[in-house]
Amino acid sequence: MNLYRQLQSFFKLLKTAEFSRGIRFAVAAILPLLVTAQLGEIQIGIAMAVGVLLTSPSDVPGSLQRRVVGVAFSIVIAVLATIITGFTLAHPMFFIPVLVLQIFLYSMISVFGFRASLISFSGLLAVVLSMAQVSAEGGVVIHALWIGVGGLWYLLFTLLFHYLLRRRETDNLLGEVFELTAEYLEVRSRLMSLKSKNRKELEKELFSLQTTINEKHEIIREMVITRRKKFGRSGMVRKRLLIFIELVDILELGMANPVDFSKMSKLFVSHEDKIALIQDWNMALAAHLRIFGHGFWHKFSRAEEDSLHDKRREVWKKFQDFEAVANRSGDEEVLLVFRNFLTFKEKQHQKVLSVYRLMREWKGDEKIKLKSKDAAKLLTTPDYSLKTLQDNLDLKSPIFRHSIRLTVVMVLGYFVGEYFAVQNAYWILLTIAVIMRPGYALTRDRFKQRLYGTLIGGAVAVTLVFLIRNQVAYGILAVISLVLAHSMIQRNYKTAAAFITLNVIFVYSLLRPNVLEVIEYRVLDTFVGAGLAFLGAKFLWPTWEYTTIKNFIDGSLRANLDFIKEIEAFYTYKSSLPASYRLARKKAFLAMGDLNAAFQRMTQESKTDKIHLGKTFRIVSLNQEFLSASVSLGIFIRSHTTTKASDHFVNYVSVIKANLLNSVENEDILKEDRSEEIGEAEIFYENLYRELLDLDRNESSGKEGVRERLQEVQILMDRLKWLLEVSEGLAKILTKKA
Repeated sequence: MNLYRQLQSFFKLLKTAEFSRGIRFAVAAILPLLVTAQLGEIQIGIAMAVGVLLTSPSDVPGSLQRRVVGVAFSIVIAVLATIITGFTLAHPMFFIPVLVLQIFLYSMISVFGFRASLISFSGLLAVVLSMAQVSAEGGVVIHALWIGVGGLWYLLFTLLFHYLLRRRETDNLLGEVFELTAEYLEVRSRLMSLKSKNRKELEKELFSLQTTINEKHEIIREMVITRRKKFGRSGMVRKRLLIFIELVDILELGMANPVDFSKMSKLFVSHEDKIALIQDWNMALAAHLRIFGHGFWHKFSRAEEDSLHDKRREVWKKFQDFEAVANRSGDEEVLLVFRNFLTFKEKQHQKVLSVYRLMREWKGDEKIKLKSKDAAKLLTTPDYSLKTLQDNLDLKSPIFRHSIRLTVVMVLGYFVGEYFAVQNAYWILLTIAVIMRPGYALTRDRFKQRLYGTLIGGAVAVTLVFLIRNQVAYGILAVISLVLAHSMIQRNYKTAAAFITLNVIFVYSLLRPNVLEVIEYRVLDTFVGAGLAFLGAKFLWPTWEYTTIKNFIDGSLRANLDFIKEIEAFYTYKSSLPASYRLARKKAFLAMGDLNAAFQRMTQESKTDKIHLGKTFRIVSLNQEFLSASVSLGIFIRSHTTTKASDHFVNYVSVIKANLLNSVENEDILKEDRSEEIGEAEIFYENLYRELLDLDRNESSGKEGVRERLQEVQILMDRLKWLLEVSEGLAKILTKKA
C-alpha cells in the first residue's frame, strides 16, 4: 500500500510545475555542454552550466516581472562573487575577510522575502563553487563572464518556455490547489465526527494544509492578477482569475462553521445521522474538486455533474423529512442549525458547479466584478527599501542572527577543510549553505534529510556502479537524477538530496575511474558539513521559535481584528462588497497560515516545554476558531438580505474588538465594565429568537420571511456569543492578568 502511494506521488510529480522546471533546468544546463564539447571548448560549457545552476534557484512561480528581476540579480551576484572569490582565493590574508563579508552580505539579502532568499542562496553558491578552482582559459574574469552568459542563456530559455507554456504553468498550480482544497474539506469532515478521538492531530493537519494552500494562493494571485493587468481582454487570463476567485470562496466556505464544536456535540448527540449526511455531501464536493485537479485538459462529463446534483437532492430530501417532524419532537434548534449547515454546503455546491461551467462552457462573456485597481491591492508587495535592511541590522532580527551564524560556521568549515586537506573542501561549505536556516527546527530537519538522502543516494549509486559498467548509462542516469533532484528540492528535500548525490556521483563517474572514492568523500564531506550546520544552529545565537511566535500571534490577532471590523462595516452600511473586505480576509488567512507554520516549527524544538507548547496550541486553536466564526458570519451577511444593525450588535462587536486589542497589547484597555450591555444584548436576541420561533410555528402566511429573519437572528446570536467567548479566552491567556 505504501509502495502504491509512492508510485501515485511520483506520477503526480510528473504533472507538476516543479517537474517542468526540472526538465527546463536540465536542458538549459546540458545544451551548452553538448555544443561546446563538439567545438572543443568544454571549459566554456562548464562555466555556462554553472551559470545556469546559479541563476535557476530564483526562477520560482510568480509574475513575469519579478521572475526576470530575480534571475537578473542572480546573474549579477554570481558574476561578482566569482570574480571577487577567484581573485582573492590564492591570498588567504585577503580571502578570509572577503569570504566573511560576502557570506554575511549575501545572507542579509533574505530580509526582502522568499525570492530574495533564493537570490541570496545563488550568491552563497557562487562563492562556494568559485572555490572549486574551475577556471576557464583567459582567467577568472573570462570564466565569470561565461557564467554570466550561461545565466543570460537560462533567462532567455526560461522566457521562451514561459510564453509557450504559461497557461500550463497556471493550470498546474490551480490543479494542485484543487487537490489541497479537497484534502482540506476531507479533514474538516473528519473533524465534524462527534466520536473523533484524534481531534488535535486533525487540527494540526488542518493547520498545515491551510498554510500550504495560502502559499499556493499567493503565487496564483500574483500570476493571474499581474497577467490580467497586461492582458485584460485575454479570455484565458479572465477564465483563470474567475476560477481562482471561486476557489478562494470554496476554501472560505469550507473554513466557516455555523456553530462551534462544543455546542454541536451537545445539540446533535441524538442526531448523528444528520452530521453524517453533511459529511457525505462534503466528501462528494471534495471528490469533484479532485476531478478538477486532474487538469484543464480533463473532459468533464455530464454524469459527473449529475452525480453532484443527485447528492444535493438526497440531502435536501432528508432535511425536508426531518423538518416535517422536528416541530413536533421539540428539535427546532437542531433543525435551524442543520439548515444553516446545509445552507453553507449549498453555497459551496453552487461554487463547484460554477467551476464546472467555467471549465466546460466558458465563452469569455462573464464580467469580472473585481476592478483592476482593487485586484492590485490584493497582491503582496515586498518592501525592498534600504530601511528594511537597516531595521534588520539588530540581534533581535532572526535573519541578522542567521547571517552571523552562517558566516561563522562556513568560515569554520573552510578551515576544517584546509586543515585536514579534504579532497573537495567546498562540499563542506556547500552542505552548510544548503542546510542552515534561520530557525533551529528547519535546520535540524534539513540536517536529517540531507544525511538520510546522501546515505540513500550513496548506497544506490554504489549498487548501480557495480551492476552497470557503461558510460552512456551513467550519462543517462546523471540527466534523470538531475531532473528529479531539481523537481523535488522544494517538495521533498530528503528525496532531492538522494538524487543530488546520485547526480554528482554519476557525473564524476564520467570523468574519473575511481568513483567509489568519490562516493566516500561525498558522504564524509556531507557528514562534516551537516554536523557543523546542526551544531551552529543549536549553539550559536540560536533562534528558538517559542521566543518569536508572539510576533505571529500578534499578527494573526491584528488581522482578525481588521477582518471583524470589515464585517461590522459591511453589515452596518449594506453597501456593495468593498475591496477592503477581500483584502482584510486575505490578510487574516495569510496571518493564520504564518501562525500555523510557526507553531509547527515550535513543536519540533527540544527547548519548548510541554506547558508552553500546550498554551500556544490553545492560542493557535482559538485564533483558528475566531477566524472560522468570523468567516461564517461574513459569508451569511454577504449572501443574505439582512435587517438593520442594532445597537446590541454594535455593543457585542465593540467588546469583541476590545478583547482582541487587549490580547495584542497585553493589557486591559477596556476600562469600563460592558457586561451589563452584553447581558442586555443576549436577552434581546434570545427574546427575538423565541418570538420568531413562535411565529414560525403558528403563522400560516408570510412564513418564509419569518424563517429568513429567524435564521439571521440565530446566526447572529450564535456567532456573536462564539466570537465573544473566543476573544475572552484569548484575552485571558495573553493579558498580564492571566
